[in-house]
Amino acid sequence: MAVIRSLIARRKAEAARHQRTADGHRAAAEALRAVGTGPLAAALIRNREAAATRAEEKAADQLNRAAQLAAAWNGPSITNTPDGSATTEEW
Repeated sequence: MAVIRSLIARRKAEAARHQRTADGHRAAAEALRAVGTGPLAAALIRNREAAATRAEEKAADQLNRAAQLAAAWNGPSITNTPDGSATTEEW
């Protein structure tokens, strides 16, 4: 069980890391908007916004995987007992 909890915590930490990355890209895009004009600045802003979107997608994916692990962990599981296999509810 500790391994599952560790995996869930790792997924959540990865999601937080990706979200911080997305926030950094969005802040950089805003800073470019404040000072830059022209086609080069517009391209850099688009690139930062796209990177932020990708990072947010990765964060959402990690949170989804953590939720799937939590759902599987909270569900019935099979345990080997002296009388054979049984679910945790039966044991």
